[in-house]
Amino acid sequence: QELKRRYSGIRRVKGDGNCFIRAYAYAILESLIGKASVEASDFRGKLMGYFFVITQEGGGGLGYQKEAIEDFFQDIDRIVVLIEEGVMTVAMLEESFNNLSLSNSLIFFMRLIASCYFQQNPDKFAPFLGFSDEDPANPIAKQMKDYCLREVEPLQREVEQEQVMALTEALGWGVTVEYLDRSPGEINHHSFLPDAKMQATLLYRPGHYDLLCR
Repeated sequence: QELKRRYSGIRRVKGDGNCFIRAYAYAILESLIGKASVEASDFRGKLMGYFFVITQEGGGGLGYQKEAIEDFFQDIDRIVVLIEEGVMTVAMLEESFNNLSLSNSLIFFMRLIASCYFQQNPDKFAPFLGFSDEDPANPIAKQMKDYCLREVEPLQREVEQEQVMALTEALGWGVTVEYLDRSPGEINHHSFLPDAKMQATLLYRPGHYDLLCR
């Protein structure tokens, strides 16, 4: 009842390990529809910046082959361009996300952004992940890269709190998670990047995220 008073509805999200990122990515793109084109342009610039770093050899880049990543970047870039041009509608966006192949492509690129942010800021996240520099043969940077390859980049891996922190900080787009766990009392919630101008709101029930609509 409390949620019904505060939100106009709920958008159900496919129940797999990608549900947080799918809901978060949809919320971002939907909120850009109908807004000034400069906001979509700014978001597109962030995506392009991460694509450059992900495919950059040396100098802090991840060194992924451009040819291997370009299709994933172009899939989300095309959607943002249509939003920027005022062509994209909510119905079109829904259709894009209901296309599993396209939806997974967008999700994978978002996972790469999170991986990139982790690897650009290893010392920031190391304490949360239990990494240390005690072994010179296994520096924090290597531990972080291994973690990203194992837990962040693969599709259908459950998103943990550290990954939510990384993705929201990377994109500058906050999210509030309402926790519905059947415990008595008021519904608990937690905000990541609460001071960000743009915010998404998700509903968490054990093992699954859905999108809440204002």
